[in-house]
Amino acid sequence: MFTTWCSPCWSFHSQHYLEDLNTEFGPNGTNEVVIIAYEDDPSTTLDALNGIGPNTYGDWTAGVSYNIINGTNSLPSEYGTGYPTVSVICPSDKEIKCNLVSVSSLQEMRTWVQDVITQCSSNSVEETPHALELFVAPNPLTDKLHVAFNAVNSENAELSIYSVSGELISVSSHQVLEGENVLELDLGSIEAGTYFLKVETPTQFSTLKTIVKL
Repeated sequence: MFTTWCSPCWSFHSQHYLEDLNTEFGPNGTNEVVIIAYEDDPSTTLDALNGIGPNTYGDWTAGVSYNIINGTNSLPSEYGTGYPTVSVICPSDKEIKCNLVSVSSLQEMRTWVQDVITQCSSNSVEETPHALELFVAPNPLTDKLHVAFNAVNSENAELSIYSVSGELISVSSHQVLEGENVLELDLGSIEAGTYFLKVETPTQFSTLKTIVKL
């Protein structure tokens, strides 16, 4: 969690800690971690993220391979009350396991992240399913969202929508066939904002996919 006008945030960003962690633990590394940088000031714009205007220290997107969200609402206080805040969350229980903002080195951050990965893995008693790659359109969307993916089996798929604070907004079940599937979700009733989509079957699961509702 950061803001574009926060000097300590820019210093932290300039050290490339999150990018280094994403390289090691993200999709092109061990694929055990999803990094999301949340700009927490609702009054700032995409221009500020791109280094344009008076309320920014520079281009926050340059050289970044992880997700950056321009927040439309401030995150709840449990994520921290200052900037920057780096929360490590276990996806199985949505609990914040630790906060990395006070660590002094990349190696210390790696140690904490690896410890949370171990904790989360030990909490799961089921065999890890195969990763599932999602394709969504349109994104941003106004009402209907189409979700495409390849299933390895004919089985039931559960599609879950979460808020940026981890709250479960909706969940629906769909019977899918082996091979390519395209499912339609009607999200017209949810409020405008940024959300995360997750798809899970008995044998496959996806990482969180960012979607934006207009």
